[in-house]
Amino acid sequence: MEPWLYNLIGYALYILLGFLSTIFVYFILKRNVLGRFWAAFVIGIIGAVLGGFILDDIFKKLTEIYNINVLASVFFSCVLIWFYSVVAPGGRKK
Repeated sequence: MEPWLYNLIGYALYILLGFLSTIFVYFILKRNVLGRFWAAFVIGIIGAVLGGFILDDIFKKLTEIYNINVLASVFFSCVLIWFYSVVAPGGRKK
């Protein structure tokens, strides 16, 4: 596989994982986030990327797809969105 395509699939996977984390935290846990869904989505993507790099050694070889640690990305993304919803004014969705 071409290196650029391999990298593109990896970036798309980070975006997908951030989106899935956003769906989980925003709609299922019903956490209100300053900036609503789109801010949670951006935070989710940032959390997925950071989780993929920071927690990679901890969750090594549990689940890797295209050299991206999916479990670490989803975990850190959910934690980052949750933390942002706690820190941001508003708290829970009504």
